[in-house]
Amino acid sequence: MPSFKSNLDIQQNQLLNAVLHKLRDLPQNPVAGQLYYNEGKGLAYLYDGQYWIPWGSSSGGGGGGSEVKQFITNILNPSTRSGAIIIRLYEDLLAVRVDAHFSTVNTVYFNIDIRGNVNQTGTNITDRPMTATNNGNEYTTIDHPWLKKDDWLYLSVASGSGDTSIPEEGGTTGTTGGTGTEPPAGDGEVLGILTVVVTCTTIV
Repeated sequence: MPSFKSNLDIQQNQLLNAVLHKLRDLPQNPVAGQLYYNEGKGLAYLYDGQYWIPWGSSSGGGGGGSEVKQFITNILNPSTRSGAIIIRLYEDLLAVRVDAHFSTVNTVYFNIDIRGNVNQTGTNITDRPMTATNNGNEYTTIDHPWLKKDDWLYLSVASGSGDTSIPEEGGTTGTTGGTGTEPPAGDGEVLGILTVVVTCTTIV
């Protein structure tokens, strides 16, 4: 298969019958302007230098035009009893990324679920709990990315560091207050601030 190590100038001619690179996961070491087609999600993605942004709304979508929306939530001294509403959606969106940080050296597992009714458990946007650490964590594989107008996004803590295993989806194992140098904040709590940012794009 030919490999080009420099730019290819086709002098404003059409690139006929071209197909984007088909992958199940993100390309490694991307550069701004790079495109690929996610076979699992049926979406093309454009790398803007920081994030992979959906390029159109479906496998038959056209050009871009998507707007990026970000929602942030903080929880002080989280425990398995902790929960917080992130937002009630006012439009259909596509979840593309979750960033998480914990302010101390402890570790917290958490879920984000999509709820039609704020008081009833919904579907987690990832099939496994996500992790927040002091170094920061990012998740760009969202198993259930489609978010509908009037849905609620709800953040719940699954466990903290010190547990013997990662809980199953939606499950809790309790928290020991962490195994780091910071002491626990109290009964079942982990001392620190949990920060979660959800990045979405509008659907065009």
